[in-house]
Amino acid sequence: MPVVRLDLFLDEKARLTEQERAVISAMLAALVEQIADELRLGLSPDLVAAAEGDREHLLGRLWRRGLLDRASLIELLMRRADEQLIAAACRDSRGGAPSLTEILVGDEDGRVASAAMALAVARGRRRDRFGRLGIEFDDVPAEEAVGLVHLVAAAMRRGMKSDAIVVDEALAKAVERLLQRHDEGRRVEMRAAALAAALIDVRGPDDELVGQLAAEGDAALLAALCAVRAGLTPDTAWGLLVNDGASDAMLLARLANLGRSTAAAMVAALAEPLVWGDPGEAIAWFDSLSPAQVEAARRWWRLPQAYRDGLSNVGGAGGEPTD
Repeated sequence: MPVVRLDLFLDEKARLTEQERAVISAMLAALVEQIADELRLGLSPDLVAAAEGDREHLLGRLWRRGLLDRASLIELLMRRADEQLIAAACRDSRGGAPSLTEILVGDEDGRVASAAMALAVARGRRRDRFGRLGIEFDDVPAEEAVGLVHLVAAAMRRGMKSDAIVVDEALAKAVERLLQRHDEGRRVEMRAAALAAALIDVRGPDDELVGQLAAEGDAALLAALCAVRAGLTPDTAWGLLVNDGASDAMLLARLANLGRSTAAAMVAALAEPLVWGDPGEAIAWFDSLSPAQVEAARRWWRLPQAYRDGLSNVGGAGGEPTD
């Protein structure tokens, strides 16, 4: 009954669509399987055989106990689902034209070309056979990776019919080896941030790039570019752009010193997939923000996220402008 009541009164805007649920579930299953495969590589042949025999039950064992309900992991999965949703909504308008990242691979500036290639390769590695962008183990934040790998290893252990301590020792060593290879520097978000920084260094604050990224639905690189221009972290910029509605997206536009026409281009491209409502209201919010409000918001969003979260949890008021 509590679950039914929660579902009944859940805000429609917070409810996952069936497509989002399917995409997130598929990404989560693929991630668990990738981690399990990496762990199996560190086992002896006889233990690999024992682990392989339980492969089909591994995900269910974790799922039924709710062990995959981990905040930072779900946040990452939702981010990828949002990236996919936005890109798919904008794809038809592109008519098969190459993306900005693909074009920048051939840029005359070596730093831009190298960063663009790194991002393109990272995204290519993560696409499934349907062209959908997923996640790899390196995309998982370091602290979350530690807990997640140990959970997968423990779930594998439950399916290996042996009480020998040698099995536990082998799995523990496999976990250690895998975690030593984990590298957050290979995250797609880090690749996008590196390209954004290179673009700003080489071309300066170019609104045309922002408009092009909005039109093609590359929300990750768009957020990264706005982050550099606004002096914010990429994760903060992503949250403002995608998670909190049109008013925060327009605040991000002002923080990044975007022109009004570029902000309007963002609204035109993103309002429908992000369900922003009336585009006119979004632009009106952009226009209404005073320089003092923008500067106060900049100082607020530059504070450590842990502090902002803590203040919110105890009912404190933030420094950002409100509707």
